[in-house]
Amino acid sequence: MEKEFFIGIDLGWKEKKTTGVCLLEKTEKGIFPVPKWCKLCQDIFGKDILKKINPYLKDYNPPTTLPAKGWAPTKVIAIDAPLTKGKGKGKMRLYEKFLSTGIFRKEKINPIPPALMPQFSDFAQELVKKLERKGFVLDLNLIEVFPTLIKKISNYSQILKQFKIKEKIPCQTENQKMAQICALLALLHYNFKTRYLGYRDGFLFLPEISFWKKIWRQKFYRAWIERERLKYHHLITNIFSKKIK
Repeated sequence: MEKEFFIGIDLGWKEKKTTGVCLLEKTEKGIFPVPKWCKLCQDIFGKDILKKINPYLKDYNPPTTLPAKGWAPTKVIAIDAPLTKGKGKGKMRLYEKFLSTGIFRKEKINPIPPALMPQFSDFAQELVKKLERKGFVLDLNLIEVFPTLIKKISNYSQILKQFKIKEKIPCQTENQKMAQICALLALLHYNFKTRYLGYRDGFLFLPEISFWKKIWRQKFYRAWIERERLKYHHLITNIFSKKIK
């Protein structure tokens, strides 16, 4: 079988070694962290991301084309960073505003407003454009994720069990650990096991609700049905199995 790669990026600053990258590889024997990558496990400069992962992207063909000789098997890239920009005060997107309400603030898993880190936000969107030139499509095989939230709401061991990932993934830094969660989301997304939350100003992808802790299924559901209808009437999600008006 062709090798398949799933890349997770915990994006850091462009000129600082604060970016974590995790690569998972699917082979005939199962899914494993890429040995060569894990052996050198370390944070990298944000500006070096493409140089580091390019061997896994070279000659990439979009999903709409047939595999060809030299076809690079990177299926999905999941990134923890603001890949789009909102409008108005704070430049917050609609899903970020929702995740900044009550329960999420209380649990300290609300996102940082893009206005507080404009250079970082611009860098993330610059990276999106470069990846798009390599054939990746935002919200299709290039997705935005929020590992801090995912780590809180999800059952990590259940995800590993679902895909029979038996090896413990070694991580040397917190950024690498977050990148690992991103890579797992890339894997879930390729297997149609993710759901979205957002609007046309940006979508966030999360594990399907079967991977959530029971308490968080209840908390999120309550936050959703109690949201301000006028303020969030454009916000959409397919997290729940049935449509909730």
